[in-house]
Amino acid sequence: MGALKRITRHSRLFAIAATAAVAFAVSPAQAATATFDSSMPYSPGPMTALSTPGDGLGQLVPLGEWISLLFTQPFGVSRSDTVSIFTLAPPVGDARLTISFGSWNNGSPVFVDTKSVNAGNTLTVSNLFQRGCSALGGCDFIFITTTRQRNGATGATVDYVSVNGEPTDVAAPTPEPSVWVMMIMGFGGVAWRLKAVRRQSASSAYGAPAICRR
Repeated sequence: MGALKRITRHSRLFAIAATAAVAFAVSPAQAATATFDSSMPYSPGPMTALSTPGDGLGQLVPLGEWISLLFTQPFGVSRSDTVSIFTLAPPVGDARLTISFGSWNNGSPVFVDTKSVNAGNTLTVSNLFQRGCSALGGCDFIFITTTRQRNGATGATVDYVSVNGEPTDVAAPTPEPSVWVMMIMGFGGVAWRLKAVRRQSASSAYGAPAICRR
């Protein structure tokens, strides 16, 4: 009787483990998500062109400009993690991107690896765990800049970024309220300055001494 109970118990545990394994296998992989930032002006909201594979679109990065992606979930937390940067060739000329991987570190990024890729090619990095992401508890930050453009190219275009084969959903944040206040104050200051210049110009025109004719 005791042996039968043990067999029954083991059978139940095996069934539970098998069910969990099947559920894990059929559950879809969670897509990576990242917040966008750039040295160039951008509109808040989902960045479809930078999130969709094979659409022939993306984010153009001219020479000297940069974009960055701050990921919600870290990558490089295991030896099997891979990150791929897909780029598009410029219509004319050639360009090169330099890409750094690391940790955001509360606004003081720490980079563990930097690679270059010619626009039109794909950069895949599979050793970020060994390169230092493991010591940081995983990496969550990618910094991308164009370091070369020649023969009429206007920059390099990043098509999309994938983590472990899953395209990253990228969104640009809405500015914080304090940023909006500063922007409004800045616009108000510009408007006041323009108004003052117009008044000064008008008063100078009306107050100019008349030319006496003899």
